[in-house]
Amino acid sequence: MNVLPLNTTALIRLILRRDRVWQPLWIGSVTLFVVTTVATIQQLLPTAEARLRYAGEIAANPVILLMQGPAYGDSLGAAAAQQRGAATMIFAALASVILLVKHTRSDEEQGRRELVGSAAVARQAPLTAALIVVLAANAVLAVLITLVCVSAGLPLAGSLAWGLLAASGGWVGAALAAVTVQVTQSARTAAAVAFTVFFAAYLIRGVSDVGGPGTQWLGWLMPTGWILRTHPFGGERWWVFLLVTAFAAALIGAAYALSARRDIGAGLVPPRLGPAHAPDSLRGPLGLAWRLHRGMALAWIAGAAFISAAIGLGGQTAIATFGESGGLDFWAGRTGTDDPAEIFFELIVYKLAVYSLSLYAIMTVLRLRGDQATELFLSGPVSRARWAASHLLFAVTVPVAVLVIAGLGLSLGDGDFAGGLAITTVILPGIWVMAGIAVAAFGLLRRAGTVVGWTALALAIAVEVGWEVGLVNDSFFLISPFAHVHYSADLGPGTLFGLTLVTVGLVVVGLYGLRRRDLAL
Repeated sequence: MNVLPLNTTALIRLILRRDRVWQPLWIGSVTLFVVTTVATIQQLLPTAEARLRYAGEIAANPVILLMQGPAYGDSLGAAAAQQRGAATMIFAALASVILLVKHTRSDEEQGRRELVGSAAVARQAPLTAALIVVLAANAVLAVLITLVCVSAGLPLAGSLAWGLLAASGGWVGAALAAVTVQVTQSARTAAAVAFTVFFAAYLIRGVSDVGGPGTQWLGWLMPTGWILRTHPFGGERWWVFLLVTAFAAALIGAAYALSARRDIGAGLVPPRLGPAHAPDSLRGPLGLAWRLHRGMALAWIAGAAFISAAIGLGGQTAIATFGESGGLDFWAGRTGTDDPAEIFFELIVYKLAVYSLSLYAIMTVLRLRGDQATELFLSGPVSRARWAASHLLFAVTVPVAVLVIAGLGLSLGDGDFAGGLAITTVILPGIWVMAGIAVAAFGLLRRAGTVVGWTALALAIAVEVGWEVGLVNDSFFLISPFAHVHYSADLGPGTLFGLTLVTVGLVVVGLYGLRRRDLAL
């Protein structure tokens, strides 16, 4: 007997076909992130003494407690999970929210849900199919993380706990999104609300860890607190995953109940009506682009200010630990300097900024495909190049603002603002090249341009990981634009100018292709 709503299986096949690139891409990216983390920890903290000292320093560093959580052991696996376990949980939650919203509320906005509903499909089948695919994708992620950790020589129990930790973040994120898509009428609002709730819970968990034993109870009120208290490689708490499962199940049950109470295409909370007359700033494509991108841009800038200031003011303990670790000699040879502070900040900036800001730049460019005002704009006296350039402007300038603010924030501890800006802003041309690749792909290849843009970033990450673990030599690494702005690179004005020139060439090619092809978005 089939317990699934009518034709749910057919919708699952449709989702898998639509996401045949995205699902493997995000799962593979998070898995590669774990691989490079384990390899890096092996180099930075090669001895038990170094890891024990590191675990001790973590307890006294409020910045690391807030952003990553405490260490629950002094083994290699415990150090790696403390460093990046929370990040894998957040990445999984973000991907799950985006995919769940895409196949529910976004489909309703674009009319696909109405088309599907005209066939013999149960009302709850689209939500059920989306949940099954997203929850299963996180289960696959858990298996892959377990396998790569075990292959690196880490214990099976801790490896499985790390995999389930990441998957639990995705399951909670998907469950939150399943509720928000019933409440709101906009796909963008639904995704923003779901991830804001998730990240707010994560920060409350961080406050509970910073506050010490007196505030530990606060972390147990948050699902993110449960997940990070599963103790991978430090006496695993398997029963915590039952709490996570029960919480996700309760949210999903609420989502089904809310779904039955609303009309298709509507939300339980009606959208706020805008003003009757648009301001003059919306008369051109740049004003509309600002309206579309301002929320994400301001969020990135605010996040950069918070994180960089926290690291700049509280990172001295981490710098001292890093300077005493056996990994300093390795990175000193890669970067050409033996200053622990300089190496530490270069590593932090590169790891946190280069891929995340490239992600932002590519998302901003590829939003051209989803610009609902395209036909209206281009039916008037607005050229395609001007319309595309309005979005490209944000893909180029927001990373500048983020990295300038990050450089100033990192310098709050020692007052060397010029040095902080030098560390952050030199990576800009590499990010611009990735944006240029996205523009060229969009202009020349239409729908396939989206795949090419994201694949370029995935390949850059794969090459980076291969270089860090010794599978890729220096010559092959140079095919990545990030190799030329890397902390190991000998940067000069010629290199930065050359990358900028490559970006300009890619943009020109993309805009030329956009002018020549049919506008089939």
